[in-house]
Amino acid sequence: MRQSRRFIKFLISLFFLVGSPAVHSEGVYFGSTISHSEADYGTNLGLSGGAMLDDQGMGFKVIGGYRWKSLVSFEAHYTDFGEVSLLMPNGSSVTRGGLVTTNATGATSSTRVEASSFGVSAMLTIPFEVVRPYLKVGVHAWDTSREVGVGSADVFATQIDGADLLRGIGFDAPINEVFFTRLEYEVYDLDDDKISLLSWGVFLNF
Repeated sequence: MRQSRRFIKFLISLFFLVGSPAVHSEGVYFGSTISHSEADYGTNLGLSGGAMLDDQGMGFKVIGGYRWKSLVSFEAHYTDFGEVSLLMPNGSSVTRGGLVTTNATGATSSTRVEASSFGVSAMLTIPFEVVRPYLKVGVHAWDTSREVGVGSADVFATQIDGADLLRGIGFDAPINEVFFTRLEYEVYDLDDDKISLLSWGVFLNF
């Protein structure tokens, strides 16, 4: 598993290195989006005793891509998914899979998890005149930072980092010859968990 993750990270790094000289080539575009994220757990998650989970957040993406013959595009991205947080009053419990965590510290405890990703993807586009719908598949290397308080549960992407698949659908809508806007829905795997991302942004053609 670790060897496959290293290989995926190598491919991503190679894309950035090889793609950099093509910044001024025809078909190159660049943009950013604002995003709404929601965590999806690979195992059943139960809360009791007043424990509260906030698994939705706001983030952003920065994207560079190359469009080839209007039908196929290749993209590289950096994504900040925002934050997943858990608040556990004294005596509350969280069940994840078969593991139960109970806060018996006598005080409220909390967990905060922030996740980010960089990766590459390929897109198949239908080049209609008004909108350009597309399908996307790719790979991404992700990383998390977390603060887990004493008595609190570690609830999301319990590995520190990894490399997994992503997929998505969306459409681009040209504004003029230089700018276009994008609406997109994606799902990113993070080990057994997932993050879904709804994004909107503006892009610049070079």
